[in-house]
This record gives sequence, C-alpha cells and structure tokens, in this order.
Amino acid sequence: MGGLSIQQMNQDHAKSRCALFVATTVALVLVLPASQAGAVKRAFFGTVPAETPSAAEFGSMGDARVGTYRFPLDWSQIQPTQGTPPDWSAIDAQVENAALNGIEILPIAYGSPGFAAGDRREPPLGSRQAKQAWKDFLEAVVERYGRGGDFWSDFEPEHPGVKPRPLTWLQVWNEQNSPTFYVPKPSPKEYAKLLKISNRALAGTDVDIVLGGMFGTPRRNKGIYSWKFLKRLYKVKRAKKLFDAVALHPYSPNLEGIKAQIRLVRKQMKKANDRNTPIWISEIGWGSAGTKGQPLAKSETGQRKMLRKSFNLILDRKGKWKVRRVLWFAWRDPDTDEDVVGGVCHWCGSAGLHDVDLAPKPALGQYRKFTGAA
Repeated sequence: MGGLSIQQMNQDHAKSRCALFVATTVALVLVLPASQAGAVKRAFFGTVPAETPSAAEFGSMGDARVGTYRFPLDWSQIQPTQGTPPDWSAIDAQVENAALNGIEILPIAYGSPGFAAGDRREPPLGSRQAKQAWKDFLEAVVERYGRGGDFWSDFEPEHPGVKPRPLTWLQVWNEQNSPTFYVPKPSPKEYAKLLKISNRALAGTDVDIVLGGMFGTPRRNKGIYSWKFLKRLYKVKRAKKLFDAVALHPYSPNLEGIKAQIRLVRKQMKKANDRNTPIWISEIGWGSAGTKGQPLAKSETGQRKMLRKSFNLILDRKGKWKVRRVLWFAWRDPDTDEDVVGGVCHWCGSAGLHDVDLAPKPALGQYRKFTGAA
C-alpha cells in the first residue's frame, strides 16, 4: 500500500475554503504574558500535516514541543478490498514517530472503501454490511493502537524507556457539515447514525469520541454552518451522549470571525444543556505567500501575527469556552507545483510553519514561544 492520502484529504479540503466566514474587520490585539502558555499541558498545542511528515519532520515537531498530531485514518487506503486484513504500515510509521517525540495522536476515522459506499466521502450507512464493516474497522483500530494494543506490544521492546502514546481520542469523520467531505449532502441525522455505530465499536474501551472538525461557514450548495449543524445534531434523540468533545475549524480572516463562530457554537451547547463538553480547535491557520485577494492569505509577517493573535485569544478564553486543544494547519507547505492547492485554495499551499524545504517561517518561532520550546 502507498503512503497515507493526506494530500487527497487536503484537495477535498481546499474546495471548501473558497467561501470563508467574513465578519467585521475589527481585529483585537491581545498581548498575554508568556506564563499563560505555560499553564496548559503540552497536548494543548498541536499540528495537522498537509502531507505525511518524514521522521526528520517528527523530530522537528518534538523539538518544537508539539503536543498533538492530527492525521487521517483513511479506511479506503488501509482496507481497500473487502475481506482483506488492514494494512497499517503507513499508520504505524506515524504513530511510532509521534511517540518517539513525545507527541499524542488524534486520528481521524474517515474515507469509505468501494465495498462500503459509492464515494470515499460518503459514510458507510447504506447497508447493514457497510455499517458492520465500519464497526469492525474501528474495533481493529483500537486493537492496534489503543492501550495495550498490538502495536505497543512491539513498540515497547524496540524502544525501551520511551513512553507509549496510545490512542485515547478518535475523531469521527471530517467536516461532516460540508459537502466537500460528506456526500451526498451533510445531514446531522445521518451523521448521528455514524456516531452511534462508532460508540458501539468503542464500548468498553477508554477511547473517547471527538466530533469531526466542523468548518465554520461552508457556503457550497447544501453546506451547513457549524453552529446550525450542531443545533440540528442535538435535536436527534440522545445524540449528545454519542460524543465527548466538539471540534471546530473556525477559519476566518480576523479574530472577530473566530470569536463569532465559537460563541455561536457554545450558545447551541448551552441550549442543549451540554455546557461541560469541551471544544477542540482541530484546525486553524493562514497562508504566508501574499494576500492575492484572499482573506486567509497573508504575508509571512501576517501569518505570524495571526498565529499570535489567535492563540492568545484562545488561551485567554480557554476556560470560558472550555477549549482543550488548538492545532495549526499546517506543519509544512505541501510539495506541489500548483500555486492553488486543489485548484481553488489560494492559501493552503503556504499554510505551513515551514516552507516546502523545511526552512522555518517567522510563524514557527511564534508557535515555539507558545509551546515553551523557544
């Protein structure tokens, strides 16, 4: 089997980035003492790759004190053929390198193989067999990477003294409120079915479920704003018992847009009497290659400033909003000749904290200040 298709996910991802939440242009400049960053656990700050990182890149993540590494468990690649055992080789390498560098993992269970659905972005809900196959896949994931899993039985003798970093959180799907990732169309009711099956698969384990990260304002046909999707999800009977954390991708050109999205989501959580469930910001970021008329495209200096402002905002309100993670997209610029990733995203190709050759950008230094590595 080839490498994990993070590239495919980000081509999908790019299609939803044309329409962004454009709020008021007022920007708050928050300057918080560095001690606030030290008040959170290392896992609080993380990253999301645009492409599968090398061992050297994981080493640089460890040096930067990255705490959480989010990556796709693409079922369509791990088990493309029905009846064959999963091929974990591409995942093993990432889990191993994360553990060797003290980084926790946040896998995204995503991508239906052809035997389970007609499109990899379609959840496996069309038949009893497809639902069972999804359940079997998640059970196999936990047996492999959960506490005491097969992977760790081999890892510990090979790396004596290195602390295992078993799977404890699993993200179910990605941007399920956007037709870019969820076909034929986003449906809170159908997504609740996927959550229910996933809960059954994880019953009796210590693995908790994080909702798929919801893009704030998908404006493609049939997209549903994150807070509206969550409102409708809560209306599904017993749905709020099916997950342990809400995840958001509050992309915005400014801080006001980020604040508005999180506040609106928190408002729906309060109405549903779900005040104590935490929020994970499982993606946030800006490009660095120049504005090009795109709201998320900044200069290198602008990218650094937005990282500082957004992280300070989240730290300042982490208690009120109950934020438990913030993950930057992306670690490194993707290795592509396209100026526009996926044909439409004018900033994704320069969203990395490093350029394509792993040369650090100014934003990396700012990131390291927050993690305590600087």
